[in-house]
Amino acid sequence: MRRATPLPLAAAALGLVLAACGHGPQDGPGDPRPLATGDPRHQPLDAYDTTEAEAHEINRARWKLAQACMTRLGFTGLGDLDKDPLPAWPVRPSGYGAALLVLVAFDDHRYGVTDPVEAARHGYHGPQAAYERRTSKRTWTLTEHLALTGELLTGDPRTAHGHRIPDHGCLGQASHTVEGAYPGQRVDLVRNLKTRSLNEGRRDPAWKKADQAWSACMKAAGHHYATPMDAQSDPGREQQDLGDRLPGGPLHDAPRGEPSAREKRTATADARCKQRTGYLRAVHTVDVRVQERLIAENKRQLEEERERQKDTVRTARDILRAHR
Repeated sequence: MRRATPLPLAAAALGLVLAACGHGPQDGPGDPRPLATGDPRHQPLDAYDTTEAEAHEINRARWKLAQACMTRLGFTGLGDLDKDPLPAWPVRPSGYGAALLVLVAFDDHRYGVTDPVEAARHGYHGPQAAYERRTSKRTWTLTEHLALTGELLTGDPRTAHGHRIPDHGCLGQASHTVEGAYPGQRVDLVRNLKTRSLNEGRRDPAWKKADQAWSACMKAAGHHYATPMDAQSDPGREQQDLGDRLPGGPLHDAPRGEPSAREKRTATADARCKQRTGYLRAVHTVDVRVQERLIAENKRQLEEERERQKDTVRTARDILRAHR
């Protein structure tokens, strides 16, 4: 998927936000050259999604409107919210209750970690690192966060500078203007079908065969996992890493989100085994086949979704022209 904006899920009350992104960071908002059908980043469902450039225009228009809304609420010093790189989705400041967990996924990481060099640096946190590289780092006050997102908890102020914080916040109101829906309100058909394609693909005999070859390679490297998903989400390793972050532990002073050496070793072996066994080529072939079937089964709905997205892009461009 080529969407570069975090999308609050229905579980937003639990502090979850999903950032479903495209083909990784680029030098600018322009789109990459067309991908060959055998390239693991080639996803047939992308034909019905926004392009990277379109997603950037939508996001910029959203922040442009949110900036005007924040000014009306009495905030100052926020005149650069629509400048590149655009801000990441606002995270609730620490120390003020539940934090916002931002989950990110790029199509570059659709099949897990694949680059040994990246794995040695970021472990299984490559998507998060890529997301942070393409967005500006801002620290929001609690009032700014509440005004932007409208994510109000019990005891939070309902006003800012004497003005009532709008429902869904300034970003939510902006999203409704640009896209015709509040964050998390509309079903993302393309994302849902991509998830379904992965789930169905993993049950395919060819995919299972690729998992088995990868598992044998990992075993030879000293790691015992049946599938790459097991390696990426290993409760035992995560429990050890959590203990290492306690006072006196080797990771206690490490930056938040910094992967452990244990995770980096596993991720590096994971990526190398994918390369050695031809894993990506095998599972991508299955994935493409499933996506093409899902497209045929949902053709009308997908075409309607693409037309809706075109309307959203036109609205975003009109907003950007009007606010130059």
